[in-house]
Amino acid sequence: MPFFTHSKAKTALLVIDMQDKVFASVDRGPETLHTSLKVIKGFQTLSLPIFISEQYPQGLGSTILPLKTVLGDEYRPWIKTSFSCMRNEPFHLYVSNSSIEQWVLIGIEAHICVLQTAKDLLQAGKKVTILNDAIASRSIFDYSTAIAEMRDAGARISSCETVLFELLQDAKAPEFKAISQLVKSAPC
Repeated sequence: MPFFTHSKAKTALLVIDMQDKVFASVDRGPETLHTSLKVIKGFQTLSLPIFISEQYPQGLGSTILPLKTVLGDEYRPWIKTSFSCMRNEPFHLYVSNSSIEQWVLIGIEAHICVLQTAKDLLQAGKKVTILNDAIASRSIFDYSTAIAEMRDAGARISSCETVLFELLQDAKAPEFKAISQLVKSAPC
């Protein structure tokens, strides 16, 4: 697996299917939500792009309210029926034509939509980081299998705090204080 360091100029966040009906049944839901909010606020602080997907919202509901609230005007979901975001033609075209090379993935479920999206992004030549503290599945077994499979496929497995400080790069950065306070607010 090639090593890479995230660059603010090349990185975006993809929040995958954090929807009402599925989120209610995932393992470690409150922890995953708390960390997801930190990641989103961190990307907002760093002025980095944030994308949201929703899997068949007519049946699974929309993105959970806490995330919608923090996203505000940035809440513009890509609606899909395919499990992989990359199998959604408009999203695939956007990714193919954008300068974003590094994708940070959070969301649910780890072993279905997150896994399939990660594999398809990797096949498209993108670099992918999975935040293991901001993804979940209904079963810890499915979660742990997904982590292993994504790592084997070439994704980088990391955590909220690691990636936010990597993007920050220096304590002299103007966003340092805000990011530092964000991660100190509770365990990341």
